[in-house]
Amino acid sequence: MKILLSLLCFINSFALVAQTDSILKVTELQPVIISSSRFVGKDIQTPLAVTVIDQARLQTGQSKLSLFDALGAVPGVFAMNSENFAQDLRISIRGFGARASFGIRGLKVVMDGIPESIPDGTAKVGNLDMGLMERMEVIKGPTAGLYGNASGGVISLFSETPKTFFAEAQATFGSFGFQRLQFKTGQEIGKVTYFFNASRLTSTGYRNHSALERNFFNGKVIYKFSDKINLSVLMSYVDSPKAEDPGGLTQADIDKDRRQARQVNIDYNAYETFKQSKLALIYDQKIGEKHQINARAFYLNRDFNSQQATKDKGQIAFKRDFSGGGFNYQFTEKKYRLKAGLDIENQQDNRQRYDNLLGERGILSIDQIESFRNIGAFILQEYTFNQKFRLSLNTRFDDIQLKISDKFLTGGDESSSQSFQRFSPMLGFSFAPTANQSIYTNISSSFETPSLNELSNNPLKTGGFNPNLSPQQSRNFELGYKGILSKKFRLDLALFTIEVQDEIVPYQIAGQGVTTYFRNAGLSNRKGIETGITYKVFNGLTAYLNYTFSDFKYKEYQTTAGKFDGNTLPGIPKHNIYSEFRYFDKSGFFGIVQLRSISKIYADDANTVTNNGYFTANVRVGYRKQIGALTLEPFIGINNLTNTVYNANVQINATANRYFEPASGSFLFGGISVRAF
Repeated sequence: MKILLSLLCFINSFALVAQTDSILKVTELQPVIISSSRFVGKDIQTPLAVTVIDQARLQTGQSKLSLFDALGAVPGVFAMNSENFAQDLRISIRGFGARASFGIRGLKVVMDGIPESIPDGTAKVGNLDMGLMERMEVIKGPTAGLYGNASGGVISLFSETPKTFFAEAQATFGSFGFQRLQFKTGQEIGKVTYFFNASRLTSTGYRNHSALERNFFNGKVIYKFSDKINLSVLMSYVDSPKAEDPGGLTQADIDKDRRQARQVNIDYNAYETFKQSKLALIYDQKIGEKHQINARAFYLNRDFNSQQATKDKGQIAFKRDFSGGGFNYQFTEKKYRLKAGLDIENQQDNRQRYDNLLGERGILSIDQIESFRNIGAFILQEYTFNQKFRLSLNTRFDDIQLKISDKFLTGGDESSSQSFQRFSPMLGFSFAPTANQSIYTNISSSFETPSLNELSNNPLKTGGFNPNLSPQQSRNFELGYKGILSKKFRLDLALFTIEVQDEIVPYQIAGQGVTTYFRNAGLSNRKGIETGITYKVFNGLTAYLNYTFSDFKYKEYQTTAGKFDGNTLPGIPKHNIYSEFRYFDKSGFFGIVQLRSISKIYADDANTVTNNGYFTANVRVGYRKQIGALTLEPFIGINNLTNTVYNANVQINATANRYFEPASGSFLFGGISVRAF
């Protein structure tokens, strides 16, 4: 009821003034070309649940603090932990990724065609600057047939590729010491297109001991040898000298002081720092009318240090080398497309762990080289029988090698290795009664090895891998509908069921600090409904409404703590409602309202601890004015307008009742951008 009243008030207020056409096109009311399915084509025709978010929704009026605000607009996606930058945003798609104690697990994150996810399935979107994003494509559901290991869903992001010259500077300031400064420029000159971006993000944070400092640089240069040959050079550098971790609290702690940090996190000075650089080359060539090749190579280096709120092995340091590449060939005829290729990824972490002596480095306790190599070969085929019927058949084989080389031999050589081979088929079918409608179904599979960090967090307190932790496997069946029913209305609907064998579940052990370990649940089942509606209310005002229903339960799961058969998987709300209203007037004024309603979330496998549901409202207004060759855009926004009391994160199966990380109240921000053409 609260959501409905808010929507009606918002519509009525704008109905009084809306007289002109929108200054921004609603791209969702026409088919969108996507590439994250590895075949370039219209989203309507792809037999997968895909959501595309364009540049206006990613950037206009946004604080650009993180990817959190944009992800709320995607049905089937749930994000938490938007305010603890030491742990990064936790994203789940249909439950994949919900188990993460920090960062992202089980999803494939790609930026400009180059993986941000390392091969063990770990990713952090804190490496990415939202101020340079042109488009986001999200594929929901298991996609191992496309991307291999840990592909419970795909988030594919694309940076800006300008055609004409521009230079833009932006400054944003807000509550809790938030500051963001950015400059970007680019253009196409003859055969060369370039784009460069630099930004700086700082915040003192809502809670004590939650300060952030992060600096970004990104560059892209595309050289067009001819109409059929392109070479792209991508580069990025991130320096994050400060990201403090305030830790989880009990409900009693929160009732006493929501803004406090856990005292142990202060005592041990819990934080993380990192520097990361990446370089990539992408070569594209069309050969005649039917043939196309793509080759890519990349290298990433990450220097990471963190301190956890515990003495034993509480300081972590590693230097990561992540390299890889791939090659694929595509053959295209009128009714048939074939793509075959090879992906190679190699991750090597030189990791040390030391005791944390109240913020000072103690004795070395672990020194090892961890490696994860993944070689995947795939064949994708698409048959178009006629204008209405389309069949997709994807097959992929992955060979995975994991290894720990122990360099700390005081307790003996604890080196270990594992290997996995997986074949992942994927079948999709679509029927298009009209050019702008599609009924589709797909059957797919996915597998997910534990990450190196999950394997090396060994509850047996020995080096090497946890011998009792196995990969999880899933089988997915999906039925969906996509339809642009008029110039004003689009509907996306997906129903799915996923059976997961050996679900990887996080837990903590009493008396062992905040270290998170992992174990396998026997069997779980996920059933869900995802609905997305886009409606052009009138010229200038567009409404979006998403609803996600998630019925995720354990079927067979027993530990020493009890039997959890029939319990709901923690970390995912059963009901997730998101609505957004965007008004753009020809005069330059714009207004945006985002509303979220989240049902309760269980915090533990036993379903005895509940995180209450909540409702939040965000409002942004601004004005775009062109003066000669300059465009000025001042804007102001308030997140959590109603000052709702809720938790930004839930730590699953935490010990000592420290499940919760409280969210800030109302967050006010504003800024101005100046763009020269």
